Amino acid sequence: MKKLLMKGLLLLSLCSVIILVSQAQQRQIGEAGLQDTLLLKDYRPQSIFKTPQTPVLKAKYPAIDMHMHAPRGGGDLNKAAAELLKSMDECGIGKTILFCGTGKAFDNAAAVFGKYPDRIEVWCGLDFSGSVPTSTIAELERCVKLGARGVGEVTDKGAGLRGATPPMHFDDARMDPVLEKIAELNLPINVHVGDPRWMYEPMDSTNDLLFEALYFRLDNKPDILNLEQVVATLEGALKKHPRTTFVACHFLNQTFDLNRLGAMLDKYPNLYSDVSQRESYVAAIPRFAKQFMEKYSNRLVYGTDQGYSLPMYRNTFHIWETLDEHFYAWDVANTRFALSGVGLSDATLKKLYRDNALRILKK
Repeated sequence: MKKLLMKGLLLLSLCSVIILVSQAQQRQIGEAGLQDTLLLKDYRPQSIFKTPQTPVLKAKYPAIDMHMHAPRGGGDLNKAAAELLKSMDECGIGKTILFCGTGKAFDNAAAVFGKYPDRIEVWCGLDFSGSVPTSTIAELERCVKLGARGVGEVTDKGAGLRGATPPMHFDDARMDPVLEKIAELNLPINVHVGDPRWMYEPMDSTNDLLFEALYFRLDNKPDILNLEQVVATLEGALKKHPRTTFVACHFLNQTFDLNRLGAMLDKYPNLYSDVSQRESYVAAIPRFAKQFMEKYSNRLVYGTDQGYSLPMYRNTFHIWETLDEHFYAWDVANTRFALSGVGLSDATLKKLYRDNALRILKK
């Protein structure tokens, strides 16, 4: 009987080992299959944390969106204007600053969106296709006569100001008369300087925003200025043109080092920054971001830069207004970070959403 019992226990143990081995093999096969079939672009994790989730349908205070674009490439502008105004009404956006380009694109956009001056303010770009500064200033003055109230978005990601041939940067001597004319006309200028740091980093396993960085990569362009160098060109322009009000969009692409932006805000009273399309990045560092944004609450303005959809607006409110943790916004942002609310104070929200913009717009 004892021998039979021992044999039974031995057989049971052997079966258990076989089952465990089989399960392990199945896991390995499953994991290998997943590695071979799941693409990073298809990865859409869903949070399992049972934490508060606070839907914010409307801005807590009336907001001015300081960074939005007219539709590029044509289309029905009247339909776009109706869509924008409807979304603004539903989300508590009192006014939108709309970047409309130059030339015919500006004329077409101004003719439609300019019908709503209390709700939409049209800004023009800078035309570098002719002789700079002569033709650039001539086009600027023409756009101002047609209703432009500011200049933007003017972009240099390191290869030079977009559209300029030969290349030039913000601190180029040819830009001096242009920036002085902008000050003379009492216009602010929105500038896009560089791109997020991940885009300049190696596209390898250490890049923690690899998918988005790969799409916008700049590391494979050795002849352009790097992020630090192109920021230095803006700093040169800030020094030379203290009468000109600059709004560096997207946190000056310094979300990886907000202290760098802070140092520039301390040094140059003519510099502001909008927070557009970078809320997902600072939502990865919510406590430090809140500390920074509260400290520089007089110099930051709200912006979106992501189309006119309701989910987009509401995701920004969710991040700026709540302390919710570990949520995703796959229908809005293509970052792979889990998001957390920054939870700004009421005093800072009022400045971010409206008060600072009014100071820039001189209302």
